[in-house]
Amino acid sequence: MWKVCKYTLIDLARNRFALGYAALLLVVSVGLFQLEGDPTKALISLTQVALALVPLLALVFTIIYYYNQYEFTVLLAVQPLRRRSIVLAQWAAINIAMLVAFLFGIGMPVLVYSPDAAGWTLLLTGAALTAVFTAIGAWIAVRNRDRARGVGIGLVTWVLMVLVYDALLLWIMFAFSDRPIEPVIVPLAAFNPIDLARILVMLRIDLAALLGYTGAVYQQFFGTAGGMLVAFLALLLWVLLPCWRAVRAFRVKDL
Repeated sequence: MWKVCKYTLIDLARNRFALGYAALLLVVSVGLFQLEGDPTKALISLTQVALALVPLLALVFTIIYYYNQYEFTVLLAVQPLRRRSIVLAQWAAINIAMLVAFLFGIGMPVLVYSPDAAGWTLLLTGAALTAVFTAIGAWIAVRNRDRARGVGIGLVTWVLMVLVYDALLLWIMFAFSDRPIEPVIVPLAAFNPIDLARILVMLRIDLAALLGYTGAVYQQFFGTAGGMLVAFLALLLWVLLPCWRAVRAFRVKDL
């Protein structure tokens, strides 16, 4: 497994997309901190950009890379290697490459301009989202043989999580505002890793009011150490489940 991961990492180190991804995040991060005089306001803007851009690029790049490596994957599959080791090694390498790019592009500016609790929370949630969406991308690529179909499913998944889910959540809150739906809102946040990451960062910046009238509920639950632990366990589950599904699909896939 390590040899496959090592080879994939060497290949990714020469990949222009990964290098461009790191450069893009660095330009956006430094630009926002330079334009805003207040580091907190810049961090809020960077959070909104990062929580939309990082999942999208991690998801699309993972899917495309799996398709580009299909012939090499077939070659590995006929070797005395376990299929589980192949798919997990490739995912681990992609995740490491995207994580390094994220920490270079966003991590360094955040540590320079905003090395506080909110900045560290953004880095942790961004790293978690990188792992989540590379895992989802691996699952989608393994399950679908057609490249266009795989990329399309990935884009639809991103749109659903970034736009549709929030709109649906707002509709539920307004439609049932006369009922005690607060206990339901908290579990619903765990069904969207992007929304969960946004809540964690906003609470560390003390902007619960921006989360609507349920902000107090989020503050009460996720504002505690136990709530933070539950949130990161939910993000970990979002990594483990797609990886498990990808391994299962690859085991029975006819290459």
